[in-house]
Amino acid sequence: MSGLHELVAEHARREPDRVAVWRAAGVVTFGELDRRAEEVADRLAAAGAGGAVVGLALADPLRHLVAVLGVWKAGAAYVPLPVDDPLPRTLAALAETGARVVLADVDTVPAPALRLDRAAAPPPRRHPVAVGDRDLAYVLYTSGSTGTPKGVAIEHGGVVNLARGLADLFGDLTAARVFQFARPSFDAWVWELAMSLPAGGLLCLPDPDGPLTGAELTRWLRAGRATHLSAAPSLLSTLSPEELPDLRCVVAGGEVLPESLVRRWRGRVDFINAYGPTEATVCVTAGRCTGVGRPSIGVPLPGVAVHLLDAAGHPVPPGEVGELHVGGPGVGRGYLARPELTRRHFRPDPFAADPGARLYRTGDLARLTAGGTYEFAGRVDRQLKVRGFRVEPAEVEEALRAHPGVADAAVSAADQRLVAHVRPTGAPVPAGPLRSFLRSRLPEHLVPSVFTTVDALPLTPNGKLDRDALPAARPRPDLGHGYAPPRGDTERAVARMWADVLGVAEVGADDDFFALGGTSLDLARLRTEVEGRWSLRLPVADLLAAHTVRLLAARIDGRVPSETSGDGYAPSGTRAERRRSHLEALAREVRG
Repeated sequence: MSGLHELVAEHARREPDRVAVWRAAGVVTFGELDRRAEEVADRLAAAGAGGAVVGLALADPLRHLVAVLGVWKAGAAYVPLPVDDPLPRTLAALAETGARVVLADVDTVPAPALRLDRAAAPPPRRHPVAVGDRDLAYVLYTSGSTGTPKGVAIEHGGVVNLARGLADLFGDLTAARVFQFARPSFDAWVWELAMSLPAGGLLCLPDPDGPLTGAELTRWLRAGRATHLSAAPSLLSTLSPEELPDLRCVVAGGEVLPESLVRRWRGRVDFINAYGPTEATVCVTAGRCTGVGRPSIGVPLPGVAVHLLDAAGHPVPPGEVGELHVGGPGVGRGYLARPELTRRHFRPDPFAADPGARLYRTGDLARLTAGGTYEFAGRVDRQLKVRGFRVEPAEVEEALRAHPGVADAAVSAADQRLVAHVRPTGAPVPAGPLRSFLRSRLPEHLVPSVFTTVDALPLTPNGKLDRDALPAARPRPDLGHGYAPPRGDTERAVARMWADVLGVAEVGADDDFFALGGTSLDLARLRTEVEGRWSLRLPVADLLAAHTVRLLAARIDGRVPSETSGDGYAPSGTRAERRRSHLEALAREVRG
């Protein structure tokens, strides 16, 4: 078998009534899942999309899963088109991948589109299509070091090798209930799929608009009785192990893993630290954490080759730091429409018997320990990792410089927040307008949480940006309004709580939580603190609506009814609103 979908179909043939997917609305069996994927494949074949790249603009997690399996059955590959991404980014992905058909489940979609949320006349049955290891499986876009996102092309052989490696790592997964935490536009989504359905396990799908951090994530994990969870350490830090009795295995990835987090979970779950770039099919190395000493990134998965090389391409001795290069079937094709960038990072593999084999140069530094495990040691460049997201500063900086009020900009990271250092053309630009401007060009995870104004960016003696000398963010960023001191015991208590959570020295009564640099993880921490101090249940809708100290204090004191918006505010609108406006604009642009 050469495709992950074929492994899933085999379970459907053997045990069609076995539950494959859990969601709050009910369960889906392997037989039903495979039947629905077959219908999608037939529709794609009838539309002439077999062997092509298909865009997926699907808000519903189950429809997205069905679509991926259907695309693969049709012999096609897919590219996720996040429905709340900025329009230029989506149009660029459509053009670069050559996607001629889009599968969608929303009211307004780019044409031509096939709707998966509406009944359609059964198309003619297609002839079964066999995929090979070298056939394209998907394209994922990551932050680009040249200022524009880059599309990573991954083949079926790499995806199947990942599933086999995970089966070796975890053992019998037939009883696993894997929580689908990652969004489909990130490669961790493929990891969660590969460790569940191909092995006969179950995939737990949350509702699409749930804010999955802290208490809200805990409720979903408990409702689905999830046994396996993969997430960034910053997200795992918002969970309490004692509240998740069904959880048996936790996989950390995407960030450096703190020893304290391992100790917190030790003895309660099988805790694994995993490492891998999108370009090498999600995961390269993984290892179990004992809670003693600095966590390593483990050892290579089966079928994966890892080499630590110096600047000349020669292996470094054990214990020495070298750049991590990856070989094996998981190495992707390269970057779409970027031959020079592909040549720079995907090189001939001198260590492989196959003359066509290639190594992927990760840009990550590591060392081989005396115990035979690999230890992460930093980057060769300035790529950032913030809350598990890969961020190339150049992409964010280029978007900032496009603002008429910005003369120059630099981006750094501090305390799991992306910080923008802005040199204005004239008067300082408040954080709110800058944030709105960036959201029209960048996905949410690339929009800085904190903005600080500088008179000049620090330079090295040869005139280049000195990132190590970038100043710390101001204690209270320019929010476009003056400071109003909190009044009353509740307002003052809330202001102190915000200051602690956000790391800001001073918080005013009218300051906006998100304008101060608050993130979804900060929101989860704040919710826990508020509910604990005042012994009340605070729905997420209330917390989003109470976006200033004054509004939240009023809610706590009972002066604002539960689950109302106060002034109708929600940061950037709800995901549904952003999705609707985005797709309406996208349809206008495509239909032209």
